[in-house]
Amino acid sequence: MTAWPNAARPGEPDDTARPWHWLARLDDGGQAPVPLGWNPAARQWLSWDGTALAPEEAARRYRYLGPALTPAEVAASAELVAPAPGHHVDMVPRRDAMRNHLLIFAGSVVATLFLAEKVVHWRGQ
Repeated sequence: MTAWPNAARPGEPDDTARPWHWLARLDDGGQAPVPLGWNPAARQWLSWDGTALAPEEAARRYRYLGPALTPAEVAASAELVAPAPGHHVDMVPRRDAMRNHLLIFAGSVVATLFLAEKVVHWRGQ
């Protein structure tokens, strides 16, 4: 299933005035979506490296996921999902951050001592 928005125009986005859209490759099962630019004047897709892709080829190789949002649209959608009072969405609670840092430090110390023991043992032979 290619899931293009308009069956009459496979390989073309629904909103041709919008410059960027998310597409997923069919050959990898859509594991790595890619943003591609749509050039309405030339009726072709453009990748970040400048290569062009005709709509027919895009319909064979990609599945349409949707338009790429502008920063203003992202900000507006973020306002719809309000975080809990006094807790920012991207923040990790202090106790979890402290635990993570201490575990990383302890792991680094153990790894350093392990390697130092191997070097000392190797030089002693």
